[in-house]
Amino acid sequence: MSSIAHLFESGEQARQKGHFLNLVMLARVDGTISNQENQLLKRVAQRLSLTDEQVQEIKDNPQDYPMIPPVNREERYERFIQLIQLLVADGISDIEEERMVKQLGVALGFTPARIEEKFPIILEHLRKGMTRESVFEAVI
Repeated sequence: MSSIAHLFESGEQARQKGHFLNLVMLARVDGTISNQENQLLKRVAQRLSLTDEQVQEIKDNPQDYPMIPPVNREERYERFIQLIQLLVADGISDIEEERMVKQLGVALGFTPARIEEKFPIILEHLRKGMTRESVFEAVI
């Protein structure tokens, strides 16, 4: 994407792309994006109204998309839950992936204490197969 086009993006578009980039980076931590992770990324991209071209641009040029944290509490939780959902998407989570999720949680505006409190609850609920919406209601 040209730098001129970046100038005309809304703050919301930039936040969505930054969030999607975080998900892509998390999926790549173990060196590869699994089929399950890729399916989740596609669903999130659709929910964020990102085109296939925008998704590819983000994957190809990650340095062009900074993380812009959400301003409200609900959106911060929604994004944190999505990060953890991606963590468990392939059924395998390692220490490096968990560390990255927790770092991104801090970047979203959560305190380390809040992350240590909510992370295991969210992780357990998602591993039990609860929907993202149910998990959201359980932790808010």
